[in-house]
Amino acid sequence: MGLNSPGTSSETKKMFVREEITNEAQDRISQLPDAILCHILSLLPTKLAAQTGILSKQWKNVWLSIPALEFQINLRANYEGEWSAFDCFAKPKIESFTNFLDRLFAIRDTSGIKKFRLVCDHQVDSRCLNNWLSALHNVQELDLDLWELGEFPWSPFTNNSLEILKLSCNVLLNIPSSVSFPRLKVLHLHSVTYVGGASVEKLLSSCPVLEDLQISRWQWDNVRNFVIAVPSLKRLTLDFSTPEMDLYDGDDYEDGVEYKLIITAPNLEYLNLIDYMSDSIQVSSMTRVTESRLSVYKILTCVQRTAEQTSNYESNVREIFRSIPNVKHLTIGEFTMNSLGESLDSRLPVFQNLVHLEISFYVANGAILLPSLLKISPKLESLILPQGITSPNVIGWFNPEENQVKPPQDVPECLLFSLKNVEISCITGRVEEEVELLIYLLGNAMVLEKMTIWYEEYYVSGGPMDTTNYPTARRVQDRLSFTDKLMNCTRGSAACQLDIQMPELQL
Repeated sequence: MGLNSPGTSSETKKMFVREEITNEAQDRISQLPDAILCHILSLLPTKLAAQTGILSKQWKNVWLSIPALEFQINLRANYEGEWSAFDCFAKPKIESFTNFLDRLFAIRDTSGIKKFRLVCDHQVDSRCLNNWLSALHNVQELDLDLWELGEFPWSPFTNNSLEILKLSCNVLLNIPSSVSFPRLKVLHLHSVTYVGGASVEKLLSSCPVLEDLQISRWQWDNVRNFVIAVPSLKRLTLDFSTPEMDLYDGDDYEDGVEYKLIITAPNLEYLNLIDYMSDSIQVSSMTRVTESRLSVYKILTCVQRTAEQTSNYESNVREIFRSIPNVKHLTIGEFTMNSLGESLDSRLPVFQNLVHLEISFYVANGAILLPSLLKISPKLESLILPQGITSPNVIGWFNPEENQVKPPQDVPECLLFSLKNVEISCITGRVEEEVELLIYLLGNAMVLEKMTIWYEEYYVSGGPMDTTNYPTARRVQDRLSFTDKLMNCTRGSAACQLDIQMPELQL
């Protein structure tokens, strides 16, 4: 058939039509308005968005206008050589990135940048960093996770546009009296250093609409009295887990040096507090809190601590619980219960709205405290014990004479009417108090739907399980005995499903 035959002409036309339609469909995205393209690119990592600039002049202009810039440089995670040579490995990469950002800020309109996020696990040139930050005149969200920053430059952010500020780096916060953040709603500060306690108060008082505050103190930061007084605050997360050795210099503790935490946040709805450094914790009423995670304990081994100091601290901890009477979801971390004593029902409020309770009994007092906690939680639906009841894995702590089960005279209301789910880990089956309490729960929880138990083999009187002191035959017998006791005990709820998770038997 010739080249000009009707059949060939028809096929050629069809081929060109298909190609034209395909090309039009492929480039349809380029026909969208630049504003929409800009929004699409802003959803991509900045590195990928930048690569679209090679497509055409239009795409180059679009990517240079995206309002969000995010960069992550994780050199240490990808480094496999000798650490003594790390700086030589990192230096050219940091210089290349620095040059790229310098060029980027030079050719684009920085007033359109609304979000700037920079994560880098190596030192960045402070001069370049300050130049970049100084160009962010209209930024609304600033997130810096850096190796070191020096002193934070406040001057670029005096135009009151900032709404979210997150700093995670070794940086000094010296807040000028002129700084104000009337729109700031989210403030996260991790491992920063302050000029003193007054600078913290100044910063927080400059944020009249602040709703979400996170502060982590993992090192000495020049603050002994940490005051948080923010009426607008709704979410508060504090991690004051500074190592004790970093807090006291020489004879500071003997000289009466104390660390204090003061919280005044009447509109708070969420409280997450980890505090192992404060000698004194003072809180005002927070009746709107519906969810809370508390892990507070003064881990102080100094023998100079007086009985009065201990008593005052325990009173502070109880006051934290009293300040959140309407909490619905409560998680209590390890050691915390040690500061409450045994008579919980007379020292704590009745949590009328509490439906979910997760509690870590780290030092063998759960058999005493749990019945009292159930008594003051009349609407409880879910109970989680991630570290078991008596914590026999903490060598030397467990004392059977101090952990006798003391069921309340009247069955707690939650067992009769509301408790539906129980999850307990680290159960050995060889501690009588554990088994007795489990049988009590199964026998009195009238609407219980499921109890899940994670069995853990552990040689209670000698530390971690070993096959010499705890031979296989005995372990098998203990497993069967434990399972038999629970499966055959009287249950208050006929619908209750008992799930005992056994680990693989190690021979």
